[in-house]
Amino acid sequence: MEWAQLPVVQLGALGVLFAVLWLVFSGRLVPNGLVPRSTLEDVRSDRDARVAEANDDAEQWRQLYVSECQAHEMTRKGHAEEVRAALLASTEGAQVAAALLTEIRARQIGAVSDAG
Repeated sequence: MEWAQLPVVQLGALGVLFAVLWLVFSGRLVPNGLVPRSTLEDVRSDRDARVAEANDDAEQWRQLYVSECQAHEMTRKGHAEEVRAALLASTEGAQVAAALLTEIRARQIGAVSDAG
């Protein structure tokens, strides 16, 4: 069998080119990166939907973070106010106790000096 009798050789380069193009367009041979436009549009719309969903999710998380920060700040301020009020009450109690002790001493000293 001689090479010249093979159909591929007889068709020549143009025949091989048409055969490859027919395989590509019929979907039997798909080179890397070559997909039908409808598939490409489906993939792009799916990607866009996923990106939009991820952006929405990120925005929800950001809003939750902001509200958590605000709640934490409110709690911190409430605790600080509670501690301040307790310290003021304690200081006022200490001042009253000091005044009472001073008064008691003064009366004791006055009672001792009257008796003596």
